[in-house]
Amino acid sequence: MPNSPELPITAARLLTPRECEVASYLATGRPNKVVAIELGISLRTAEAHRARIFRKLGVRNTVELACSLCRHGGCRR
Repeated sequence: MPNSPELPITAARLLTPRECEVASYLATGRPNKVVAIELGISLRTAEAHRARIFRKLGVRNTVELACSLCRHGGCRR
């Protein structure tokens, strides 16, 4: 049985499209409040997205998030 090559783990494979959108805002240093306003969502929803993104990518802050997105090729699908 031939081994199928493993696709690289990318942020796009780990995150939903909406989480990718929020992650791109966060990685540029925008605070949750600004993300919420610009995306037309509640602050609580922006905070929930942020928490899920951090958990899925295994990061603790936005600097680590930005580095992780660079390392994983961003959120391109």
